[in-house]
Amino acid sequence: MLKKFRIPDVRGELMERVVLNAARLCSSIYRPDAIYTQDKNGWPGDWEGRTILALVSHMKCLKKEPAYLNDIITGIHGHLNEAGYLGGVCDEGVFDEQQLSGHNWLIRGLMEYYLLTGDETVSAMVRRIVKNLYLPLAGYYSTYPLDPEVRKTLGSYSGTVSEVVGHWILSTDIGCAFMCLDGLSQYYEIYRDQNVLELLKEMISVFAGIDFVGSHMQTHATLSAVRGILRVYLSTGDEYFKQTAVSVFDLYVRHGMTENYANFNWFGRYNTWTEPCAITDSLMAATELFKITGDTSYLVLACRIYYNAFCYAQRYNGGFGTDKTVGPDEKYLKPSGGGISEAFWCCTMRGAEGLSYLCENSLITGESGETVIPFGGSFRYSNESYSLDFESKIPYEGKYSASVCASKDVDFTLKVFNGRDFDVKHIKLSSGEKLNVCGSFEPELVVEEAFTTSGKKYFYGNLLLGTSNPNVSPLFDRIYCEEGLQPLSNMKDVAPENIAFENRQLLF
Repeated sequence: MLKKFRIPDVRGELMERVVLNAARLCSSIYRPDAIYTQDKNGWPGDWEGRTILALVSHMKCLKKEPAYLNDIITGIHGHLNEAGYLGGVCDEGVFDEQQLSGHNWLIRGLMEYYLLTGDETVSAMVRRIVKNLYLPLAGYYSTYPLDPEVRKTLGSYSGTVSEVVGHWILSTDIGCAFMCLDGLSQYYEIYRDQNVLELLKEMISVFAGIDFVGSHMQTHATLSAVRGILRVYLSTGDEYFKQTAVSVFDLYVRHGMTENYANFNWFGRYNTWTEPCAITDSLMAATELFKITGDTSYLVLACRIYYNAFCYAQRYNGGFGTDKTVGPDEKYLKPSGGGISEAFWCCTMRGAEGLSYLCENSLITGESGETVIPFGGSFRYSNESYSLDFESKIPYEGKYSASVCASKDVDFTLKVFNGRDFDVKHIKLSSGEKLNVCGSFEPELVVEEAFTTSGKKYFYGNLLLGTSNPNVSPLFDRIYCEEGLQPLSNMKDVAPENIAFENRQLLF
């Protein structure tokens, strides 16, 4: 099993993306005087929690406190209800799934802040939220309505309260009541509360039996739940949880993923839009499954999600936007709304955790002494035994160099992922010695069948190729020619006046 160490000092394009997003999250709608009034669709705790989690994610990567984070944290207390959380207090035995979902991000953000700062007042706040909002759910998850016939309202970009059925105030974001598997699993990981573990077991038992496609579950809620189940597995070692997470994630790959490795917003609804919140979840889940299982197919998938969906979704202002869903109803990739299409109320914040996760996992280590570089990029990493400076142009070119300086005797294997397998270097140094190594490989030119519809896709390594020229013939000898196939646009570099003209054919 692989694990991450301390966060490397990232350079280059990934750091550019972090800085752009951090700047966006200094905008007026994320500041202390506005943050508690932004929710317009009945998601108590959601805007606040996603923002806090995003800012803490940036604090970990940039290693400095964001401009407004402290004021946001100290300002929470004045907005809590008598039970210690945000929004109203439902009648006994009645549960608002949007409130449960929104507070997932609030407790996640607060727990990450607590882990970074040790602030016990924040820890106490989280404990009270879990006690008063979540623990009363015990015994009720089996009553959660999944019959699509009871869902009278189709959702839009931001979900809204739809129906009241039995014990549940339902949302158009179907299944968002299971989003909190994410936060509650981290709560158990930190506090080892057995009552929370029992609630998690109940939730997972119900979740595992859902007909995700037939009930049109929201893919973001599904993937956040999968990440939570993986965390429960890592906390308990119970193989049932790993098998459940693997099964649901594999179902998502078959039925919930677009041809450019983004997501359909709901299972079984193809003509909708992507959601970078779910793209972030899928990137994290695929990488965690690689770390847990060692199966490189999950790492191939994580690279494709990163390069072709996550990066495409980040816009010039640092925020994250929604796109057309390439699949049965669409072969062209472009922003969903004809403009920037930024989902500033959720995805811009969630993208921050994705960026932080990529920084944290620029380098991951294994129990048998291997050090894996999964995504390329450039960074500096150091621990008590050695420092490593890594430079590469991966995934655009297959060249890299690494400089290792030992402060103790070291003996490990450096494994650089080349898109399909690993380029391996053996590093053995005595204290004070330094070694420079370099490597190169040629990314493969690949043709694959589409997995959601008929047609073919073209790759350079794990970079998906497309064209804005409707008359082009997709031949590999024309890759990188002006009129030929090229990797997807780097949307962070597309000026606002040009976004409306972005239109890339991916299926042929």
